[in-house]
Amino acid sequence: MDQAFAPVYAQAGSNGCLHAVHPVSIQLHPHVLNQHNQPVVIVQPSANMRHQPQAKPVPDYMGYSIFSTLCCCLCLGLCALQYSRDTRSANAAGQRREAAKSSQTALILNHVAVIVGIILLGAYVLNTFYLSGQTDS
Repeated sequence: MDQAFAPVYAQAGSNGCLHAVHPVSIQLHPHVLNQHNQPVVIVQPSANMRHQPQAKPVPDYMGYSIFSTLCCCLCLGLCALQYSRDTRSANAAGQRREAAKSSQTALILNHVAVIVGIILLGAYVLNTFYLSGQTDS
């Protein structure tokens, strides 16, 4: 390639302005040139980050969350179900601290959902059998 027709590259200077740089003026390290005196592209290999599954994963309480969603309190059960899914995802990613935090939240929400369900069931039974029987007399 003739030097007169070589492309000119823009390079940022120390004052922030772009300056024209001729390719011949670029100095490369000797190890970067191949036998034909052409630049060689060096690519860093990608790092594969694989998390090993934990020997004893944190419990996700998925079954308990499904039960509390269907049988006790829908709102709290759905929230507990989401935290159970977060626990399962964190276990798969090897993030034990996040899994433990989500697992604890799911367990608390499930307990509260069951308690709310029992209170609502008790109120329904009380209303059906005790209070409705008094209006008939």
